[in-house]
Amino acid sequence: MSEPKQDTPPRPVPTPSPVSQPFWDAANEGRLVLQFDPETGKPQFWPRPVTIQSGRGDPEWREVSGKGRLHGWTRVHIPARGFQELAPYVLASVELDEGARIVGRLVNADAVELTAGMKLRVAWERLSDDINFFVFEPDL
Repeated sequence: MSEPKQDTPPRPVPTPSPVSQPFWDAANEGRLVLQFDPETGKPQFWPRPVTIQSGRGDPEWREVSGKGRLHGWTRVHIPARGFQELAPYVLASVELDEGARIVGRLVNADAVELTAGMKLRVAWERLSDDINFFVFEPDL
């Protein structure tokens, strides 16, 4: 007797908030933007209503290059709900050239060939008409 096919839940799609809307608007255009503290000039990620460096309530949005280096990674074999069809996949910590660290999925790369410090760049994955989601790939 065969096992009944289990329904795979849909992949979650982010819901922009008033604070994160500028991030998602830029992503929809294929641009990566981060918030910067106007006092210290340091970036932060994820979007927040205040800066994590000085606590100011006026973070500035700036476009960044989307280029960086692989800081760390793990190969995910048991994914969160909605990511089953992607498994196994690599989840990477990326140190952007501008100084922020972002965790995202790494695509177009063989997990056994990854090395700390390898160059990466942002790429985009269209999840819906309104959401273009960031992933990273090797910057050859």
